[in-house]
Amino acid sequence: MISFIIPVYNTGRQLLSRSIHSILKSKDKEIEIVVVDDGSRDKNSSAYQKICRADNRIHYYKKENGGPSSARNFGVRKAKNEYAVFLDADDYITEACIPMAKEIIRTEHPDLVMGYVYKDLHDKGNCKRIMDADDRNPGVMFIEDESAKAGLLNHILGYQNRTLSDKKGYLSDGPWCRFFRRTLFADTYFDADAKWDEDTLWNISLIKRCQRIAVCKSVWYVYAVRNGSVTQGYRPDCFQEFIYITSQLDSQSRLQWKTVIEKGVSHRIWHDIFILSRAYLFHEKNHDSFFIRYRMMKQAVESRCYQKAVHRIDFQYEHRFVRRKVKELLNASMKMHAYFISYLILMIYTRDG
Repeated sequence: MISFIIPVYNTGRQLLSRSIHSILKSKDKEIEIVVVDDGSRDKNSSAYQKICRADNRIHYYKKENGGPSSARNFGVRKAKNEYAVFLDADDYITEACIPMAKEIIRTEHPDLVMGYVYKDLHDKGNCKRIMDADDRNPGVMFIEDESAKAGLLNHILGYQNRTLSDKKGYLSDGPWCRFFRRTLFADTYFDADAKWDEDTLWNISLIKRCQRIAVCKSVWYVYAVRNGSVTQGYRPDCFQEFIYITSQLDSQSRLQWKTVIEKGVSHRIWHDIFILSRAYLFHEKNHDSFFIRYRMMKQAVESRCYQKAVHRIDFQYEHRFVRRKVKELLNASMKMHAYFISYLILMIYTRDG
């Protein structure tokens, strides 16, 4: 019934084992695991193959390095079951995930089933026990009309909806914790040219094509934050990536949804300035002069797509008072073209975490 797709690229053997074990411990015979080795070093690939030989439900494939989007596209093409779900090699699922998702699929037949994600900011390589009594009998919400789908999409992009919020976890803008009907993927491949927010583009297309979506208020997935992720590492081409993805988000959202998700898309585009700041402008490996960094930030903020986000965004759903005020000040400085103030705020905000 379900295919789990795990892209892996030089991930530690113990982390991949943890990810796979979190699936296999359900002892479900109807699942398959597709491990896509995205051009890892030979030593790591040998270790991955050994792990995958331990169970006949695991299928191992190796391809040339093309990035996570390319690996996910490859994995879906190799998968055989009716539904597919993505799992990163350093993350894992909870005990509630498979049985609850399967029950919803079996009884309701939705195109997409979503669960909640728990963000572990201090991952130590072990599974955390995060289930509580509410996870035994969670509520399930069904979303079918265009307005409700737009509300869901706005929510996962950051413009929050109270009925979809939950203190235990969140509905991720990433590709995780989504059991999607595999036939939908033919029209919703990941954009392999995008280096970040490719999952946002995918969500915009996928949710548009779904007729019925189920949202289960239970934590099914643990996002394990570790040093060296794509957005934390140094990215010398970050400015070009920023211009590309903000343009794609703006154009694809208008093409598919017109203006009904502009709040969420503006939120996503506006926050991309922090990826540019962390991954390039103020990264410790960037030795460019102040003038080069300042000019790059100014060009990013003055771009057409980003200026649209600056004039549309609001921060009413930012519950942390100090952070909301800082963001409002930053946005005001961008509106008034007070870019030196914008630069200082971004520098302080980025370096303070």
